[in-house]
Amino acid sequence: MVFRKDTPQTKALVKAGRVASKRAFSASKALGLSISFIKDGVIYEESSDGNVVIKRKLETTIKTPFKLAKGLVLHAK
Repeated sequence: MVFRKDTPQTKALVKAGRVASKRAFSASKALGLSISFIKDGVIYEESSDGNVVIKRKLETTIKTPFKLAKGLVLHAK
């Protein structure tokens, strides 16, 4: 089985996501709804009048079961 990258389809999906998010953003603004978004590990909520409130900060620590070191050999079954 040959693996090949499907970049045209990926680019099309990313573009469709951007268009959909812009439309949802403008529709929410028009309806007077608040919008939540994440930027730099912080969750913000923007109200329809433009006020931005910090909801909470995301924890970015990831726990690993063991420490990975250079030259470590992993065996998979």
